[in-house]
Amino acid sequence: MAKVYKKLLFDLDNTLIDDNENRRYAMKKILNDRKEEITEEKLDNFIKLDDKYWKDRAEGKIKDPYKFKTLEEKTTWVRAQRFMMYFDCSFEEAVEINEKYIEYLKTSIVPIKNAEAILKYLNEKQYEIYIVTNGPAKPVENKLNSINAIKYIKSVFTAEEAGYMKLHREFFDKFFKKINNYQKDDMLIIGDELEKDVLGGIQNGIDSCWFNMKRVKNNTEIKPSFEITNLLELENIL
Repeated sequence: MAKVYKKLLFDLDNTLIDDNENRRYAMKKILNDRKEEITEEKLDNFIKLDDKYWKDRAEGKIKDPYKFKTLEEKTTWVRAQRFMMYFDCSFEEAVEINEKYIEYLKTSIVPIKNAEAILKYLNEKQYEIYIVTNGPAKPVENKLNSINAIKYIKSVFTAEEAGYMKLHREFFDKFFKKINNYQKDDMLIIGDELEKDVLGGIQNGIDSCWFNMKRVKNNTEIKPSFEITNLLELENIL
C-alpha cells in the first residue's frame, strides 16, 4: 500500500524559482553599481564561488569564528563572507554589498516551469505545503508572490530562522518545533540538491523526492525515495 503524505516540504531556489538566473541578475546590478565591467565569466565565477561556499558551510568545512550574540549577527557575518572573497574587500563593504544584493534578488524572479501549476494542484488536493529554504529570508515572499504561489503556502521556514542550514539536524528539529503537531511518516521533502534536501530528509527520517531537472546522473550513495525531472511528475506520486 502506497504511503499517504500530508505535509510537503518544498525547497525554494532551483526547485520553484530559477535561483541561478536570479543571482546572475543581482550580481549584474552589483557590478554595475561598482562601475565594473559585466562579463559572463565574472557572473559564472560568482555562481561557482557562491555554490561552493554554501556547500562547504552545509558540510561543516567552514566554521564560524566565534559564538555570535544573535542570529542576525551570525547571518550578517555568514552572508558577507562570499563577497569578501569575490571582491577582496573589507567586511564592512561586504555587508553593504550583501544588503544591496538581497534587494536585487527581489526584483527579477524567474519561476521554474510548472511551479505555480503544481502548487495549485497540490493545494486543491489539500496537502499542507511548507517552504524550507537555505536562501535569505527577505526575498522569499517576493519570490512566492512572483509565481502567484504564496496563497498555497502554509508556512515558510528559513536557515536564518533556524540558525542552521539544511541538511543539519538542528534545522529540521527547529522546523518540527515550529509546526508542532506532526508525524515524520506523512512528510515528503522535495528539492533539487541531493546533499541538502534529499540527504537532509534521509538523515531526519523524512521521505524525499529529488527534483533532477537537469537529468544528471546520481553518482552518490544518496538514494531519494522518488526522482522527477519535471514538477508536474509529482501528480504521479501525490
